Amino acid sequence: MGTFDHKVIETFIQTMERNGVGLATQSNAFDKLKSILLDAHRLGLYDDNPFDGVKPPQYDPKRVVIPPLSPSSREYAPPATMPSSSSPT
Repeated sequence: MGTFDHKVIETFIQTMERNGVGLATQSNAFDKLKSILLDAHRLGLYDDNPFDGVKPPQYDPKRVVIPPLSPSSREYAPPATMPSSSSPT
């Protein structure tokens, strides 16, 4: 495990980007890996912190505003019926 350093982590992040992994997933994977490796560092498995100098993926979710329901949208409206494509002859 001593070969796990910042280069391996950066390659992991670049591979996720290249494979089209979303930023939220990249950020979650980075956080999980970071917590695991920091625990290993605290336990003495690594002399140096492998995350020193690694830039984490930047995931900045935009605030989502859900509009309130209007009074008319609270009522059930049955689906509109489509006219039949066959015409009587």
